[in-house]
Amino acid sequence: MQTSMMKNFASLLKLKITSLLGASVLWLTMSATANTADRAIQIPKDTVQSVMWPQMARDYLLKEKNRSQKIIMNNEVIVRAPSQAEDQMNVPVHVDARTIKNVKKIVLIADLNPLPKVLTFTPEQAEARFSVRIKVEQGTPIRAAVLDQDGTWHVGATLIDAAGGGCSQPAVAHSTDNWVDSLANVRGKIWRTPNAQSSKLRLNIKHPMDTGLADGIPAFYLETLALTAPDGTALGQLELHEPVSENPTLTLFPKVKASQKTLIVKGRDNGGNHLTAKVPVPIQSSALMSKPEAK
Repeated sequence: MQTSMMKNFASLLKLKITSLLGASVLWLTMSATANTADRAIQIPKDTVQSVMWPQMARDYLLKEKNRSQKIIMNNEVIVRAPSQAEDQMNVPVHVDARTIKNVKKIVLIADLNPLPKVLTFTPEQAEARFSVRIKVEQGTPIRAAVLDQDGTWHVGATLIDAAGGGCSQPAVAHSTDNWVDSLANVRGKIWRTPNAQSSKLRLNIKHPMDTGLADGIPAFYLETLALTAPDGTALGQLELHEPVSENPTLTLFPKVKASQKTLIVKGRDNGGNHLTAKVPVPIQSSALMSKPEAK
């Protein structure tokens, strides 16, 4: 009986080893296939010569669900920022990708930040441009990767020099006891542009945007913002990350109908807090000015 039990145990052990080997072979095959796919998409030489560019491309562009067929460095993707950061916790960045046709999304990346991904903007009914203030931990390339409808990434970049520490310092809000009272308060203003299809929206949202890198302060930041018209039409979406500056200030260019009176902003942070705000849309004064004078 003991011999029979030993034979059964040996059979089970053999089956277990075979299963594990089979799983290992399957994992290695899948991994090799994925790596082959990554290699098939050539990563172009970086215009700002960042040592982190290949890793940024693999982490934030090639891991998309719908894999890009091509990555190109394109100077038509404009990224503007000061060459020297005066305040590493509030660095203004402007991205303009209006020359790229059929933009699906724009990803903003700071290569040498400990948390490189800054935000993703989906311009559903908005121009493919925005302005934002960000934190930088040190001098770094700032790049915007623009995905078009054909699955091609168009990448533009600029360099910022900085003293450092922007991501690892605590938010100023924590120096006061009542910062929670104004959490998620939204201030917004819209300017209509005469005879233009889009308007200019400036948003300021009270939030500490903690990165989790300051001692004793966990990550606490806005994750999403969505712009909609009163009829529910999606105008644009933002996926925000820790490197966005405290009390985020954003400039966007949504397409607002002539008859539209409000624009709705909705958002959520990683603590489960929700915000909703209605930004009044002014009457387009140029429409009144453009009327012919009565005779």
